[in-house]
Amino acid sequence: MQQAAGIIAEYNPFHNGHLYHLEQTRKIIGLPVIVIMSGSIMQRGEPALLDKWTRARLAVDNGADLVIELPAAFSLRSAQYFAAGAVSLLTACGCVSTLSCGAENPAADFLSLSAALTTPECSKLLQAKLRQGLSYAAASEQALRDLTGETVHLNTPNDILALEYSKALQKTSIKPLFIRRLHAAYNDTSINGSIASATAIRQALQAGKTEKIACAAPPDVYAKLRSLPYSLPASQQTLWSLISYRLRMLTPRQIAAYCQCSEGLENILKRAASCSSLTEAVALCSGKRYPASRIRRLFLQLLLHRSAADFAQQQPAYLRILAFNQQGRSLLQTIKQNSPLPLLTKLGRNPFRDRSEAFRQQLELDLAASDLLSLLLQRPAGSDFLTSPYYKN
Repeated sequence: MQQAAGIIAEYNPFHNGHLYHLEQTRKIIGLPVIVIMSGSIMQRGEPALLDKWTRARLAVDNGADLVIELPAAFSLRSAQYFAAGAVSLLTACGCVSTLSCGAENPAADFLSLSAALTTPECSKLLQAKLRQGLSYAAASEQALRDLTGETVHLNTPNDILALEYSKALQKTSIKPLFIRRLHAAYNDTSINGSIASATAIRQALQAGKTEKIACAAPPDVYAKLRSLPYSLPASQQTLWSLISYRLRMLTPRQIAAYCQCSEGLENILKRAASCSSLTEAVALCSGKRYPASRIRRLFLQLLLHRSAADFAQQQPAYLRILAFNQQGRSLLQTIKQNSPLPLLTKLGRNPFRDRSEAFRQQLELDLAASDLLSLLLQRPAGSDFLTSPYYKN
């Protein structure tokens, strides 16, 4: 059976660091690459800069062989569930032997750390730390330190994800490969060469300094970003107007019903309705206990107008194909023969017919996320029904 390597990414936007990761993965493993990519909403609680179809096409044009969407039911959740959902999709492909992860500290023994973190003793310590008001990353650090006596640093998003990927891989046959990120850290806001973080690129676009990103992204990506048909500041203001309206219309109890609130956080979110910007609202609600990324995710969950239960999915219900090349087409034949999940390409008039409740919940959430992004990008709704996967022959 044909084998492949896997990568989990968001490509918001695709840049030279991602290109390096793809090239190194192919060089080291020598296999075609399947990418599991967030769709319309990012794990940081932000809408994508470019729609998922465009980002998937750019990924295939720059070396990926097959791009599969990570449903919003997993992309709009904490690192633990983001990782678990993406690894489940790679496992469901039935042909992935290695997961290639970018990390700030690839020499760290993430496999041993993940094994320790999932022991009953450490799980008990972790829950105790969480009840003290620590973030999940801080609680994990302290629980591992108390259990092993060793100092563990989980202060970068990629290392946190590397640990969560390792946890999710424990019950699979997929092996991890950790590749060091080049130069720019995940949240680095400067652009000083050919490698820059996605955060720095987004901030440059936000400030109208599009020319600064020319050296940090492949030419086709830069061309797309340079010709964005909308203003990022205006898009952000529209997003906040929508969120503010929802907060004003809902009671704290209703807020809790529509997103993954806990411990009275819905009351804090309700107070944010009077803020004048999303930045101000996130600052008001976030802190040591509630990271800014969690607050942004909750705001986006509210906008999608689904039950909080829809964000408690345990397993993906389908494989949504976004883009592929000839090698990816061959992989699709292997996946179709071996996967327990249905493959989705272009949606029909009734995509929910004879499908499970989990399928319906996840797809409806993806449709809502796509339409929200279309609104922010000033495009017509319904792109999921009108767009076919990109095929590079």
